[in-house]
Amino acid sequence: MKRVLVFGGAGFIGSYICRKLIEKGVTPIAFDSFALYLSSLNPEELDRRNRAQKDRFEGIRDKLIPIIGNATNYREVQRAIKIYDPDSIIHLAGMPLASAANEYSEVSMEGVTSTGTIIQAIKDSGRKRKFIYTSSSTVYGDFGEEPVKEDREKRGKGIYAGVKLAGEDITRYFCRQFDIPYIIIRPQGVYGPTDINKRVVQKFIEGAISGEEIVVNDPTSAIDFTYAKDAAQGFVLATLNEGVQDEEFNISGGQGRTLEELLNIVRGHFPDMRFRISSSDPNLPRRGSADISKARRMLGYNPQYNLEKGVEEYIKYYLK
Repeated sequence: MKRVLVFGGAGFIGSYICRKLIEKGVTPIAFDSFALYLSSLNPEELDRRNRAQKDRFEGIRDKLIPIIGNATNYREVQRAIKIYDPDSIIHLAGMPLASAANEYSEVSMEGVTSTGTIIQAIKDSGRKRKFIYTSSSTVYGDFGEEPVKEDREKRGKGIYAGVKLAGEDITRYFCRQFDIPYIIIRPQGVYGPTDINKRVVQKFIEGAISGEEIVVNDPTSAIDFTYAKDAAQGFVLATLNEGVQDEEFNISGGQGRTLEELLNIVRGHFPDMRFRISSSDPNLPRRGSADISKARRMLGYNPQYNLEKGVEEYIKYYLK
């Protein structure tokens, strides 16, 4: 049976990838530091986090291999590769939020260190293994013309985008030098059940349920929202397709939707939700639709969730 080592495998996106790998008959090795990037002593917040951690692996705990470790530590990474001998390696470890990365730059830099560490360990293992690096659509900067293709000039804003773009360069140069097959994936706006990092869809839904006022930062700004199950589909297709390597892919829903549209979708479920309009963060790029035609053509990627369907399933999770 094939094995895939997933750095950040216990995180939000990583746990969906592990579940999808299991569906494909692959054993995932979930290597994770189990760090929390947003802290709170609010009892409700703690309950949500505990529930999310539990739900991420409901029904699959006996089908994966968990490892607690630090992806920047060469010995720990090398040991995991040596013991479990994975066929491929997916790298998601690191700061998951652009806003947090801009505030905690020293922690964000671990994303650069871990990328080089993992690739070096693959090279030293003496066996060719496919490496999948998780970048971000923020590397494009302000989108401008849409949809954005993978070969568009990279004009990222902020530390998060800089770290992701540096990781892309390390992936390309190291993997070419060491003859390691690689894939770079740029997801955008991933959302869905068990997210605990206060991304925008989570904040809208939780605020609507609790009755708290929601802050809408520039309702005209757009995001190509991607339901977590669709993101996992894209990652797994890129990982398991042995005929595709040394490529870059946008993985998203394929349609930019404004925050106003998101607000109206959530209001359709919670008509009395409270909100106020604010300005956008100038340190974050203005995004929109990503071109996913390359992923459709080369990987067979086919997202199943538009924003309406994804939000409805997400709300059902909260209310159950």
